[in-house]
Amino acid sequence: MRRIRCHYASGEAFAAALRAAGDEQALQVFTTERFEPGEEVLAEVFFTGMNGKMLVRAIGKKWHMARPRLRVRAGGVLRCAGSEWRKLQFLREVALGKATMAPRRRHLRQPVLVEIRWRRSDASDLLAATISEISEAGALLLTDAGLALGEEIIIEITTPGGARPLELTSIVRNTEHPDGVGVEFMRRNSGGLTRIREVIRRLVDQ
Repeated sequence: MRRIRCHYASGEAFAAALRAAGDEQALQVFTTERFEPGEEVLAEVFFTGMNGKMLVRAIGKKWHMARPRLRVRAGGVLRCAGSEWRKLQFLREVALGKATMAPRRRHLRQPVLVEIRWRRSDASDLLAATISEISEAGALLLTDAGLALGEEIIIEITTPGGARPLELTSIVRNTEHPDGVGVEFMRRNSGGLTRIREVIRRLVDQ
């Protein structure tokens, strides 16, 4: 999946780009890197004063070349949905001074959308869910199962080309997300970290 740089001179410019898109759940971007309608990309969103960058999974809607005589920059419109759109809404609140962005994470969360299965550590029944963000440290698990802080679960992820699912022991660290819970991967050894990195590489590159 290609990464598109979506950088803005200020928070006000980013907020204006959301308005200028002229479509619900869309963002106006300025880039010379052409993308096709329907193409899935990773949008690297940043504006001056922002605490770090944010990656958002998006779908190309339209792109146009620069028109210097008309003072039109190359760029287009990207569309987002679900939790990815909520990321942009949160950034708009940050840009307008209505919210504060948490300190930058040590590990950058990569936007993904992959179906997984999970179970509580003391149970055998597997439940279906989706992961929409992942990093070496943890993931955002989309589920309404009512997990509690500190609860230990086992996540099974089957990567593209993988012969069998990889089990990741995880601890619930955040239950305040509206769509699910944040979990931390428990790396038992350095080999566990290597496996997690390989999972991320395969999911992001698919």
